[in-house]
Amino acid sequence: MAEQASTKGLAMSWLQRLLGAFRNKSEERLQFYEDQSWNFSPAERGVIPGAPPSPSHPPHRRVLYALTSVLVSITGGLGNALVVANLPYLQGSLGLDISEIAWLPTVYLITSAMTGFVLIKYRQQFGIRSFCIVFLILYASIVFAHLFVDSLASAIAVRAASGISGSALTVLGVFYMNQALPLKHRQRAVVLGIGLPQLALPLARLFPVDVLAINNWRGIYLFELGLSLLALAAVMFVRLPPNKRVNAFEKLDAVTFAFYASSIALFGSAIGMGSYFWWTNKAWIGLFLAISAPLMAIAITIEYLRARPLIDVRWLSKFVLLRFALVTIVARIVFSEQTIGAIGFLRNFGLTNDDIRPLSLAIFLAAIAGLAVGALAVGPTRLTPLVMMAVTLVGLGSFIDSFSSILTRAPELMVTQVLIAFAATVFIGPSFVFGLNEVLAEGGSKMASFIALFGITQSMGTLIGLAFVQTAVLVRQQYHIDEFAAQLSEQYPLVSGEVTSFSNQYFAVLHDSTLRYAEGISQLGRQALLQAQVAAYNDVFLLISGLAGFATLFLMIVIAHGWLTSIRARKVLQ
Repeated sequence: MAEQASTKGLAMSWLQRLLGAFRNKSEERLQFYEDQSWNFSPAERGVIPGAPPSPSHPPHRRVLYALTSVLVSITGGLGNALVVANLPYLQGSLGLDISEIAWLPTVYLITSAMTGFVLIKYRQQFGIRSFCIVFLILYASIVFAHLFVDSLASAIAVRAASGISGSALTVLGVFYMNQALPLKHRQRAVVLGIGLPQLALPLARLFPVDVLAINNWRGIYLFELGLSLLALAAVMFVRLPPNKRVNAFEKLDAVTFAFYASSIALFGSAIGMGSYFWWTNKAWIGLFLAISAPLMAIAITIEYLRARPLIDVRWLSKFVLLRFALVTIVARIVFSEQTIGAIGFLRNFGLTNDDIRPLSLAIFLAAIAGLAVGALAVGPTRLTPLVMMAVTLVGLGSFIDSFSSILTRAPELMVTQVLIAFAATVFIGPSFVFGLNEVLAEGGSKMASFIALFGITQSMGTLIGLAFVQTAVLVRQQYHIDEFAAQLSEQYPLVSGEVTSFSNQYFAVLHDSTLRYAEGISQLGRQALLQAQVAAYNDVFLLISGLAGFATLFLMIVIAHGWLTSIRARKVLQ
């Protein structure tokens, strides 16, 4: 009994230390909206405006920061990931067609792309504390309201708010992870913080469909509401060190943002929905694309002429950043091999999330492994090689998948999808750190501009990848259907034998030979369609593999150029 009392006392003592880690005994109790008072040395203040300083923390406080980082990062992406993973089932429950339900993930990516850089300015002017609380309360309130107003419009509003809060929580996850690790491991902290939201989609596929489908799929929104409230409680308790506030906004920022956001919204809507409505079937798709270009041109022109631009387009036009944008967009396209390609391939066979749970678990574990490897391997000279390795792995996995057949199921895709999941989380951290290094080289003042670029390449790149894969699959599927139809002649003995075989399957239930023959023809058509779909996915997998190969070759040239430049520099110094 004495030993148990002693153990309990030690546990309570440690818990009190952990919970008291954020309370200064010399201070009065703070209100939830107030910043805590800190005294920072010049080395702790950092150089990026809007980011919290990096003071020294005791180990138990670092543990709390790490746990909060995981919570807010997963919260930022899991709600939308649950919708994406269960989109076909939500469609049926809401009585919508696929072109209507597809607005949900599209709107999320649009709002995420258009607001990220504005949130940096918000943090600079109003502080991190306000940033944390305002956007989490806004998100939770909209999710709560959607529980009572079940319509497509309210679901779109939730996803739009989720995109804004997701962008905010991704940055918060990075900030909390920065506090969790010592300053010397800052790059590793950034890789972990920016990579954690990438685990949301693999994790979402592990949730049982029956649990989320309760009360007409309100289970998703109840879970989303609970997560957002839990994250709100965590950030209220676990306070980040306050950043220095400055007057960051100018009146002309609103004009730039209006043109910029309108352009992103129109372009994202057209690209995200074009493959669902089909590009030539709706006039508004071409109209949106046509209008988005001049709107973006106006925003760029305004920023180019400003003395203190919201987005520094002169800096973004540097070759190294244009190269970064190109590689990142191509990478987002090839990573769609898993999220749209392989999962869509399996759904053609009628498989649900519950049916592919072992594959989803393997993908989730591979994504965690990729995040860990990226964090451990990151370094100033390893950023481009890590990105190249990730793209190469996707190319290899896609090439292997291009040999799929009508008998291919989840076990046959296990190795390739593990490779691609591993590559996806290896890629995201080093690519972000590469751009962050360019920001630091400019003294940290270009952070809003970089986040605008990063947001576009990630969100719009994802929409482009989705449109690319779906369009290519449909085009190649139609090609193969036409090809098979030309070959399916009743005069061929093999075709006649197949029809007879299919017809005989209905002998016990259909006594009319004409009806049995018609069912045999119908069954043969369904088999031909399935074969055409498999052949189309194989073509797209091969196309993605080729695109990844070109990206790998390009990155090899970049690495070789950097290596030769360093050799010449050393010779000059000698």
